Amino acid sequence: MAGSGAVHDQPRVSHVRRASALAMMLALAGTGCQTGARSPGPGGGVSTPLPTRTVPVPAPTGGGTYAVYCAGTPNCPSGGVPAMLRRRMRLPHLAARIRCPVSAPGRNVSRWTGVAIGPGPIYALSYGPFGRTAILPFVLPSRAVLFGGSAWGGQVLKWLGAPSYHGPVLIRGRKLTGRDGLGFNAGVVPQAEMDLPPDGVLYNSGGWRQWPGYVRLRSPGCYGLQVDGTTFSEVIIFRACPSNPPRRQTGRCRSS
Repeated sequence: MAGSGAVHDQPRVSHVRRASALAMMLALAGTGCQTGARSPGPGGGVSTPLPTRTVPVPAPTGGGTYAVYCAGTPNCPSGGVPAMLRRRMRLPHLAARIRCPVSAPGRNVSRWTGVAIGPGPIYALSYGPFGRTAILPFVLPSRAVLFGGSAWGGQVLKWLGAPSYHGPVLIRGRKLTGRDGLGFNAGVVPQAEMDLPPDGVLYNSGGWRQWPGYVRLRSPGCYGLQVDGTTFSEVIIFRACPSNPPRRQTGRCRSS
């Protein structure tokens, strides 16, 4: 009878062993799924932590009202651009190896400014070769210079409005190759668009308007801007390159 009892206990022992093995496997799996978990090193020490998940870079967000741009200035209007200015984006999608179809070389559209790019009546201006070649050297974030604490670099990009147009302006853009976005102004997280009010900064008696600002980028490549007003829609395409030196706004392209 004793031998018979031992035979009946064997299935129970097998179940216990399988349950213990399964519990150990689950415990190990749970340890491996922990972000930054440490595994035992030789002699009971602790080895190098496992890699942690990369923190995603915040995408451009916000805009949509005049106050985002001109809050705190006299006569800043309420609301934002009219809905009719939110036209379908006409910026092309380009393959990675396609040559960037930059806008035509700029010109001196007024005697009070430098060389500006665009068909008008709204024109873009910046430092360096931008006005002549539509190439924009952009700077990396720097606490001592610009964009401290941000993952986005960028460059000065000013807008000039001809006296022939006095209405509101909506400016949007994106990278034409790849997924990196494009933003505006100098915050830690850039804005997704610029809503410019009907009245800009009158800086000469000829009636020209000027809006200072920044374009924000994360990588070199081909970019497009769509500028919409009540009577026009224009596209400006430029190529961005890292500045040399990397934190000098008036630098040149690192590769040229």
